Amino acid sequence: MICIIDGYNVMHSIEEGAGIAAEELEAKRKDFVESVISQAAASGDETYIVFDSASARSPQQHQVEGTPVTVYFASTSESADIIIGKLVQQKLSATKEEIRVVSADWEVQKGAMMARVERMPPRHFLAEIKNFEKRVANSSQTDKIRWKLEHKVDLETLKKLEDLRRGRERG
Repeated sequence: MICIIDGYNVMHSIEEGAGIAAEELEAKRKDFVESVISQAAASGDETYIVFDSASARSPQQHQVEGTPVTVYFASTSESADIIIGKLVQQKLSATKEEIRVVSADWEVQKGAMMARVERMPPRHFLAEIKNFEKRVANSSQTDKIRWKLEHKVDLETLKKLEDLRRGRERG
């Protein structure tokens, strides 16, 4: 399965209407990405997390090394909704796999109304993540399972991902 996630849309549903304070956004995004990486690593699902960006001049993407996850940051000229629509079209034409689009955004869901595309509300996706985390926590193999982001990527990759997110160039 291919999973395409409307990042901030899903993150805001975690807060259940309370909103995310600007000073907490980075930490909450990191936690969310870690949770998705953990689940994707266990399921093997090719996964794309797409976030809007108010500062980037052009969309950026980063494959998280050692995982089936790619993180996209949209730009001022191309929103996350547009990138999600393009990803759906690309994957439909390139593969026969089923595609899951996770978003509560009506425009995103409308664009995903086609054969081989499953639309999933954020609360169902988040329930899947919680169930996965419970299974891992209750496993007798917990101390042997490497399921955190820091277990999957080296420090340099984490720094590169953060630089991409912030729109900074590295030398």
